[in-house]
Amino acid sequence: MAGDRWEGWPSSRDGGIDFLQQEYVEWACGAIRLPGEIGEAIMRGAAVIRQSEDLSQLAREFHRELFIDKTAPGETNKRLLASGPQSGIVAAVVYLGALPQMRDGYESKRIPKRVLVDTLDDMAIWMRHYRNRNGEWGLGQVSWLIHHVTGKLFRLGRLQFAFTSYNKPFKAFRHRVSGRVAVLCDSGARYRADGQADGTNGIFDDGAGWTTVLDYDGTAYIGHPVTSKGAVSLSRVSLPVGDWELVLEKGDPVLDVHIPEGGKMTHELCRDSYGQAVAFTAEHFPEMPFKAFVCSSWLLAPQFPLLLPAEANIVRFQRDYYATPVKSDEDQTLERVFGFGTKLADLPGLPRETSLQRIVYDHLASGGHIHGAAGFLLKDDWNVGTTIAPETDPTVGGT
Repeated sequence: MAGDRWEGWPSSRDGGIDFLQQEYVEWACGAIRLPGEIGEAIMRGAAVIRQSEDLSQLAREFHRELFIDKTAPGETNKRLLASGPQSGIVAAVVYLGALPQMRDGYESKRIPKRVLVDTLDDMAIWMRHYRNRNGEWGLGQVSWLIHHVTGKLFRLGRLQFAFTSYNKPFKAFRHRVSGRVAVLCDSGARYRADGQADGTNGIFDDGAGWTTVLDYDGTAYIGHPVTSKGAVSLSRVSLPVGDWELVLEKGDPVLDVHIPEGGKMTHELCRDSYGQAVAFTAEHFPEMPFKAFVCSSWLLAPQFPLLLPAEANIVRFQRDYYATPVKSDEDQTLERVFGFGTKLADLPGLPRETSLQRIVYDHLASGGHIHGAAGFLLKDDWNVGTTIAPETDPTVGGT
């Protein structure tokens, strides 16, 4: 399985492949290295489906709509998850049945088989979460896994990458001499006095809140900068186009970065993944050049540099990105640190077994807030990190 050739992997063009048959299910579980207990659960589920004419017909319909017709995967996934008490295991069997279609897509782009296997490691992760929440094996994150099996998301080393368009209300500029990066907010965004998006952590600033304005007079962009602390400044700065080149704006092609659960997230592993992504896209998707890596995550919370040691992996991950504020809250942090389904109301009874749990608990218990953020790392800066221009400090060059 460590090789990159496709011997033994069926193609969707091969006749006689039935994703419900035991022989296929056994092969598929082994092909993507599903742990034994998960593979056995899927094989049992496939046997139950085979024995039921109604379930068999339903599973085949979902499989055809998702991976052959590909007409409305969002609606199909909703119906799949609402199809009955066995929907979780039906979903797992149906998605395992996508391997022949995945193989064809990967082979057409000459993508190594090992990338497919690594990418589908998420299936085991989400099946474990399903069991923890429901007490039985199944798959619930199909709206997420559809990106994996349809070739829109790839795991390369420690990180996952998905093609998308930049959708945040910011424009990034690079200084033509120093190479430093500055960011201005587009017009029409609402912020609090602290520079965070109005409504962050459920807090609205009706009295001191304000709305951004970005002007361009043909010679310079004049607008509200995003500071090195990931907040938007009320003061405006001017960026002359003779000195500053526009390098990223809404609608530009980017790679969305996701951090799959499990394993260490060292700075070195992340940098290695960025390098792999640059080489991977150039070789396999030359028709889809991208301008930046982007990330929206609890890991970019602006509170972490104040709460964690400077050399903590989370803080080092943040340093590569130019952070930009988004309307967010503590929910994702609570779920990732304490477990899925955790809410702020659960705080008194939460475990404090790890240092991160204790730090987050103490911060929230003392009345502090924590929230996610977005950020970008320009493609050309992947091996050095984004260098934020001091000109974006509202005390310098303000208008």
